[in-house]
Amino acid sequence: MQRGVALFGHNISYSISPVIHNTAFEITSLPFTYLTVDIQPDRFAKAIDAVQTLNFAGANVTIPYKETVTQCTSSLSSVAQKIGAVNTLSFKNDEIFGDNTDSTGFFNAYISEIHSLDNKTVLIIGAGGAARAVCDALITNISPRKIIITNRNVERAERLAEHVRRVYSFNETGTIPLSGIEKYADKINGIIQTTPVGSGLHAGQTPLPDSFQFNREHIAIDLIYNPIETVFLKHAGQLGARTRNGISMLLHQAGLSFTLWTGVPFPMDKVIPVVMDHIKRRT
Repeated sequence: MQRGVALFGHNISYSISPVIHNTAFEITSLPFTYLTVDIQPDRFAKAIDAVQTLNFAGANVTIPYKETVTQCTSSLSSVAQKIGAVNTLSFKNDEIFGDNTDSTGFFNAYISEIHSLDNKTVLIIGAGGAARAVCDALITNISPRKIIITNRNVERAERLAEHVRRVYSFNETGTIPLSGIEKYADKINGIIQTTPVGSGLHAGQTPLPDSFQFNREHIAIDLIYNPIETVFLKHAGQLGARTRNGISMLLHQAGLSFTLWTGVPFPMDKVIPVVMDHIKRRT
């Protein structure tokens, strides 16, 4: 019997997750179909109930629901509890299990870059579910000198910084406003961009002011994968920074979700060329 898997989010027509997962299901001959479900905020809980009734195996959760979905679950993995955000749901025996594959996916995707940031100062742009997962990956796998969070909504940045200090006992966590951030450029070693600015409705934009001067000592990672090179990464690369886009993390977190739903290893080597071909044809 064919089973469904959904991607829950809002304004997600750009997503290539269906290509990734449906390719993997075809390669592994599994009877699953992956589809996107664009949900208005006031209908989110009803949408989860609906797909559960339709015998879906699970779902991914993306912007803007990674934090609020925790309230809809029956139980959470230890990682999801710690992060305070969920990107993967599994439906079993009328229960909803929430997990987070973003943290491990981020680490597996950028192992070399992350280890290069050991005992260094890292700036995280954004304060949502992806930013929470990045904080978890950094603190769990290396010893950053300091984590600085900046966000358009200063209050959300402060809440995330407080969460990191409380949950991880990592007191070298602070915030700085986006306005005037260029003054801190020389004190930062890694810049990790976790917001949607640069893609979709925000394509062609960058979250940092033009006055922010990247340099050759910077490692710049943008979790956006469409476009392959955002304005953020273009500016960083032009000034000599080491850059990475979000395709690798997308694939690694997807592979972990795939295995949670199916119990089958994700065929990464066979999925990558199909995904890259799809991206090239779209650009």
